[in-house]
Amino acid sequence: MPPSLKHFPTPRPDVNRLKAVLQRRPAGAVPLVELAIAEEVLAAIKGEPLIPLPPSSDRSQIRAGIRDRLTLWQALGYDYYRVRAEIPFEVETFGAADTASPGGGSRQWANEHQGAIRSTDDLERYPWPEPAAIDFRNAEAATACLPDGMGLIGFSGGVLEWSSNLLGLEGLMMMLYDQPDLVRAVVDRVGQTILNAFSILCQMDRVFAIWLGDDMGFKTATLIRPDHLREHILPWHKKYAELAHRTGRLFLLHSCGHVEAIMPDLLDSVKIDAKHSFEDVIVPVEEFQRRWGSRVAVLGGVDVDLLSRRTPEDVRRRTLEILEACAPTGGYACGSGNSITNYVPPANYLAMIETVHRFNGRM
Repeated sequence: MPPSLKHFPTPRPDVNRLKAVLQRRPAGAVPLVELAIAEEVLAAIKGEPLIPLPPSSDRSQIRAGIRDRLTLWQALGYDYYRVRAEIPFEVETFGAADTASPGGGSRQWANEHQGAIRSTDDLERYPWPEPAAIDFRNAEAATACLPDGMGLIGFSGGVLEWSSNLLGLEGLMMMLYDQPDLVRAVVDRVGQTILNAFSILCQMDRVFAIWLGDDMGFKTATLIRPDHLREHILPWHKKYAELAHRTGRLFLLHSCGHVEAIMPDLLDSVKIDAKHSFEDVIVPVEEFQRRWGSRVAVLGGVDVDLLSRRTPEDVRRRTLEILEACAPTGGYACGSGNSITNYVPPANYLAMIETVHRFNGRM
């Protein structure tokens, strides 16, 4: 175990505990949950660089890199590891320096003005990924070296996210009125591609849930009209949930922003099992659980702004507030409101994890 985690409890992963939370059954303890943990944060906790995940197909190198990350997730106290279906959509992006990374590097930003597809001709020329091009090497490596007691959650980016990247968010908004048939064609091609990826993940024995990341809101409302989400996006979400449930798995949704207008649709039509992504300035996790927690599992909620800019003591205080509010009714797993970004100080992240372990009586 890394020196920074020597005071942590001995790992005893039990994926059934997280499954119980996702099914809103008694779990006995509050599990940890995270959509992603930045490589820089994991390396800081480890005390040395992570084993690189090579772009090549060398299975032994990929397995070594995945095992390195799995070991850290296990030591931190997670009952699962998240694996991503890498879908090679080609999108137009802007580059910028990554000022949060100690090693420099760059970030890529979506071109929100216009995308690679602007016409029917572009649609026909676009190199749509075939199922065989979707990369599952990390998922396969994780399956091969998963510690006893842990499970896998399969992840993919979402329908609205990929479609808005291909059309440009502004382009998508205009085309919903000016070229609705083009929007429909792009959304359906994207939706089917994601369904192909999830279908493979749902054939993997250790994958017990699939997690869709589809940001549909901003601070005060949905990104596009709720009716447009119901017409174009949510039917695909429903297909993913049906696939998960048909194959004995659970369906988790990550969506940033204010999506209260479509929560009844997500529960009654899509039938999500869990909702993730919360910001205190939008809907604090306690408030969301009061409204919807009797019908859906609630994941995370420790605000990323708090984790990024406040002190470890502030993080402990807020995490405990959330636990005391959300844990008693069940159906709750604790973690950040979004993900552990590379600008979250490792000490703040560990303060959150320690608070959960103490709440569970393990520290």
